[in-house]
Amino acid sequence: MVPFDFQPRTRVVFGTGSLSRLGELARELGCSRALLVADLGIVAAGHVARADASLRDAAIATEAAHRNAGRRLLHAMLDGVPGSACRGLSGRDAK
Repeated sequence: MVPFDFQPRTRVVFGTGSLSRLGELARELGCSRALLVADLGIVAAGHVARADASLRDAAIATEAAHRNAGRRLLHAMLDGVPGSACRGLSGRDAK
């Protein structure tokens, strides 16, 4: 095996109420738009609604993938990438 040195730059935010900080954390990264991708179980549990509210409170526009189908979802995803200050796939955008 070839030796290597790996230094991930992953930030982990954990604890009660952490999801309510999503908008604040995304704003720190310079995000202006977010695509929320979730299965229907996560939606039913209320996590997507809470994430959406936190992002909108931080003036971050959102689109939720579970609300779309087919071409509409693809267009929503592609429209979010060009010209965006932040790029990512689940509210964990990075510059």
